Amino acid sequence: MKEKLTIGEMAKLRGLTSETLRHYDRIDLFKPQYIDSHSGYRYYSIFQYEILGTIKELRQLRMTTDEIKEYLNERNFSKSLDIMKIKHAELVSNLKELNEMEENIREKIAYLEQVERENELQKVIFREMKSRRLLTLHEKINNNFELCYGVLNLENMLTEKTPILATNRLGIIIEEKNLKLGRFEEPSTIFIVAKNKEDIPNTYQLTIPGGLFACIRYNGELLSSRSESLRKILHYLNKNSYQITGDALQIMHLDITITDKPNEITFEIQVPVRKL
Repeated sequence: MKEKLTIGEMAKLRGLTSETLRHYDRIDLFKPQYIDSHSGYRYYSIFQYEILGTIKELRQLRMTTDEIKEYLNERNFSKSLDIMKIKHAELVSNLKELNEMEENIREKIAYLEQVERENELQKVIFREMKSRRLLTLHEKINNNFELCYGVLNLENMLTEKTPILATNRLGIIIEEKNLKLGRFEEPSTIFIVAKNKEDIPNTYQLTIPGGLFACIRYNGELLSSRSESLRKILHYLNKNSYQITGDALQIMHLDITITDKPNEITFEIQVPVRKL
């Protein structure tokens, strides 16, 4: 055992690299206590081990260099307690964000696995769906150019992380009157299905009641390829004595956030119905 330690010896004692200590020296955060007057070699004192350990732990708390310098410059009980409280609050905030992200990704995986199981196109199926709250600017889109700006404006209103990637929450509304009259190419209102925790002004909210929906999936374009599927689902409903009870939703089922292969991009049309 010795009092004077080389940079390598001190680094090894604290589980750091020699370059880290050189960096601390250059920025005046932690400097060697001795300099040999003949050789110019720099040595640390074993009594400096506690300060270096404190720096290491403060870095683990994600304190910046300036914050650590200020902390080391004037330490007292009250100041140390305040710093611990601040860092704890930051940690809680980070954990909340990570938990939300984990839940988000878990939902996306479950959705994509469901898509993998249910990949049949142009088949009418029925689903019972819960009530959904939509975020919409109540603006109708006529083409893909307007769609791009519509999606951007809606996404910017959300506070959650990755709201669109790998989800079936983005879509457009096909008005009931246009559906019944066969006006399939009329402009439609764009929306995003809002999560329950999302705080949305009433002005931009629209609720779709829960109930029975006739659904069909198709491959193609959002606006220009839906007519065939709409005709097919209307024919099925008329033939089997179902009545349309509201506006239909056209959901982006698998879009360019997931695939760049045109044959994999699909949409789902959902029409609220009741049996006559």
